[in-house]
Amino acid sequence: MRKRRAVPKNYVFTNRGSIEPKVLIAAATLLLSVCASVFTFIALTKVEAWMGSKRGGAKHAATAPSGPDGADGGDRYGGGPSFSPAASAVPETDAEIVADEPPKRRQAEETFSIQPTPATDPPGGPPRRQPSGDIPPPRSSIPGSPKSRNGMPFMINNASTAINLFALTFDGGSAANAAGDILDTLASRNVKSTVFLTGAFIKRYPQIVVRIAAEGHEFGNHTMNHPHLTAYAETRTQTTRRGVNRALLTEELTGPEHLLSKIADNLRFAPLWRAPFGEYNQEICEWALSLGYIHIGWRQGGSWRTNLDSNDWVVNESSPAYKSPQEVFDKIINIAQTPGGLNGGIILMHLGTERTQRSKQVHTILGKLIDTLRDMGYKPVTVSTLLYYSGIDVDMIEF
Repeated sequence: MRKRRAVPKNYVFTNRGSIEPKVLIAAATLLLSVCASVFTFIALTKVEAWMGSKRGGAKHAATAPSGPDGADGGDRYGGGPSFSPAASAVPETDAEIVADEPPKRRQAEETFSIQPTPATDPPGGPPRRQPSGDIPPPRSSIPGSPKSRNGMPFMINNASTAINLFALTFDGGSAANAAGDILDTLASRNVKSTVFLTGAFIKRYPQIVVRIAAEGHEFGNHTMNHPHLTAYAETRTQTTRRGVNRALLTEELTGPEHLLSKIADNLRFAPLWRAPFGEYNQEICEWALSLGYIHIGWRQGGSWRTNLDSNDWVVNESSPAYKSPQEVFDKIINIAQTPGGLNGGIILMHLGTERTQRSKQVHTILGKLIDTLRDMGYKPVTVSTLLYYSGIDVDMIEF
């Protein structure tokens, strides 16, 4: 005969004859308490993460460059904090070289103010975004720049002469043997430039494109294949060359766009382009503007001594156009010595050189040139920033 199981002391009989476990009630209470604690912990973690991101954003904003560089187009049209190249675009070893390259004289950007001369505020026009800092852009017109129907210029060779800013620009056509030295020099002085690249350059030197972007420089479009667009080479006139039309220019400008986006999804050109060989006219520039690009040249002049072409592309030393690095340096400094003489200036240089002797390569004077011009009160910025402080916001281009 089986022995009857004893009823535990902590069990009680209900009216229905079932047993209600007090221990289960206590366990359920404990479980609810634990769940509440876990939920509270998760909620607090989420709140802390959100607060941390806010603090991080505030810290980034507090440490961002003030003045004109804060409105620099570099973050929008090239590199900057958001740049993330595609993993397949660059071999791992090349990516490591870019990341591990030691700074050579990196210093904080100086924060002297822009000193605009009195200028008349142009009537009307679209609202322009305010730059970081308390310096409003002088709304002075750019002389000698024909305007489209919506007031946007077709072409610009020099920005407003009311501001003590200038732009260093570099063309990348087919060679890049000076690019490393140039980027080292710009990085050591925390200078951002505008680099006009062809599609051929982008295909041939993707690692250099990655570095240009990572170091915050601005990209400009230099066409796909660097063609002659006018008949200047044959007739010395800027007549549109036979066979050049809007469809051809469209191909020349959209080709590099696709190649640049293949390196990284977030890379794009600023709404700026530069015609190969300096061959352009208003008709060609109108086509380009309808595609979303303003033509950017460089300061012209009645002679070599008054323009801002470095002539670094001239190889033949017997040519009157050949200039030594020191001659280029002296010319630009002579222009800058006139009060406001370099204001709004756009300087032309190249990422490649056919001069084999380093002592004859013009880019070797770049560091000394930047230092001297800064000491004289001028400040280097990208072309987009230069235009913004000249009253032209390239983000307002309609096409």
